Amino acid sequence: MTLRRKSNKERALSKIQAVVIVVIILVAIAGIGIYLTTKHSSTTSSTTSSSPSTTSSVPTTSTVLTIYVAGAYKAIFNYLASQYQKSTGVTVKVVPGGSFGLAGEIAKETPVPTNLFVPVAFIQAVQLEDTRDPGWAIAFISDHMSLVYTNATTMNPYWGQLYSNYTMAMKTNETTYWNNFFTLLSTHFSMGISIPSSDPEGLYGDLILQMAGKLYSPDHNQYYYCNLAYNVSHEVKTAPSTANFVPDLKAGTLDFVFSYVSYAVSQHFMYLKLPHWLNFGYYPNELSWYHSFSYVITESGEHYTIPGGPVYLYITIPEGASNVNQSINFIEFLVKNVNELSQFSVTPITHPVLYYQSKSDVPSQILNMLNNGELTYGGNFSAA
Repeated sequence: MTLRRKSNKERALSKIQAVVIVVIILVAIAGIGIYLTTKHSSTTSSTTSSSPSTTSSVPTTSTVLTIYVAGAYKAIFNYLASQYQKSTGVTVKVVPGGSFGLAGEIAKETPVPTNLFVPVAFIQAVQLEDTRDPGWAIAFISDHMSLVYTNATTMNPYWGQLYSNYTMAMKTNETTYWNNFFTLLSTHFSMGISIPSSDPEGLYGDLILQMAGKLYSPDHNQYYYCNLAYNVSHEVKTAPSTANFVPDLKAGTLDFVFSYVSYAVSQHFMYLKLPHWLNFGYYPNELSWYHSFSYVITESGEHYTIPGGPVYLYITIPEGASNVNQSINFIEFLVKNVNELSQFSVTPITHPVLYYQSKSDVPSQILNMLNNGELTYGGNFSAA
């Protein structure tokens, strides 16, 4: 058999075919690599997108709930805000101030500047919201007034006399000791009394001096100690809110502040207790005595006569406020956890008291809480 040598043309074709085969193999390998890479990427993407389901119970909302709160209770609401955020993921912004002043802001500003309003003591603070008055409020803690001070106060040269008369007055309730105490307090000690038209604590402070004057002054003049403090010794310092006095107390430039026991405890200050007929705590036998004293405040050019009454802290939702459902959820959270607030030396109301002018004004969820026994009915605002 005779072998034929390949021509140059045939050899060229063979080389081309070999190159084509190599290219095909390389393309196939690259294709497999791309497929595997794509599959891995797809698997990774799928895994990433499914991971949030493990934390789906934690809200991802960016909502900020704003609460206007009586300044003395800022520490309590900072605590509640922290606990509520842990529970729901919702951020709570606490804005402290005088209850009457905050009510005036709510009445004037558009849109409504807060989601919830927490005024202290007087239900009239809610009514000062004017057209923003929701017609209902819930009382959830009670407190009582005291004289708050620090170690610096004990450096006052009259401290020994003051404290000696105080301890004897509390022990014996003799008029002589009480008169000595309030006279020394009004003439030789600087006192922080917030502006009554802005902050109920200042109103309480003035009413305490009035009640003491009626009971203990030489001629039983209810304005006797007020006159000594404001017009004779000029020892009274004022501010829109009791919260403004914290730096002065800490610095020792202010001797006493008329404020709530919870304020003293939350700020780690000391305080002198007052007898129940002077401290505006919730004592049924003292209610008529409290109501026999009043103070005229001015808000937006209008005058309001505010009678004395027990120290309550209320919560409500101003008319026209946004994010109502979230606000109601916060109220539900507060009611369920109200007893925890005893750590701040306040008295929680286990079944908070709902006041309203008309049942139709109250959100259905709040009425459900009343029907379920979580709240109790207190009557209309005149009963508060």
